[in-house]
Amino acid sequence: MNKEERITTGIKGLDKLTDGGFEKNSAVLVQGGGGSGKSIFATQFLAEGILHNNETGIYISFEEVKERFYKHMLVFGWDLKKVEEQGRFIFLKYSPERIAKIVKERSKEIENSIKEVEAKRIVIDSLSAYTSLFESESEKRKMLVALFDMIKEWDCTTVVVAEEDNHPDQYNSSVMGFMADAIILFYNEREPKGLRFRAVEVFKMRGTKHESKICSMKITEHGIEVYPDTIVL
Repeated sequence: MNKEERITTGIKGLDKLTDGGFEKNSAVLVQGGGGSGKSIFATQFLAEGILHNNETGIYISFEEVKERFYKHMLVFGWDLKKVEEQGRFIFLKYSPERIAKIVKERSKEIENSIKEVEAKRIVIDSLSAYTSLFESESEKRKMLVALFDMIKEWDCTTVVVAEEDNHPDQYNSSVMGFMADAIILFYNEREPKGLRFRAVEVFKMRGTKHESKICSMKITEHGIEVYPDTIVL
């Protein structure tokens, strides 16, 4: 994979683990438990494109309240309201039911928004709300495959967030993981003394010679920082 075909993430230290960033137009699954930094990671990825690469980004949320989300992200210096007013960022709030309808009907609703602003980066947060709609495993699998097929038609680099408590010595394979081009796992672990620490792992990345280690990460006033030379687990 040529460097020209890779997308810088904007996450300090992460690109060192991924041979320069994400593959262009790939679908990246970001998975972790509550408080592990997934939404910050996803927003930082969008901010990299908007603020440093003159791109347009779209954040598709199933649960976040727009005003509250903007307020939380402003803490890291990302003025989403400002870039939205400039036409460089769009926040779309969808119910999981509406997304399911769009997927079933193969609607071009989201694709039209992407084309309208020429978006290059997209975030979907969170896939867990979408999968909770389906009672049977077969229906869940069918609708996940259909969603990822639709994502790949967008020709954007897409980060898909999923709520899942990860354990370093155990990863359960899923349809989400199979369909994604890359998997980034976040950990929020407790030390023997009771203190918590955060870590990140590039579990999978097609077409990339990525590092296979679990590295320390912190949430700072500027967003997430990964320390690729500090192996914690």
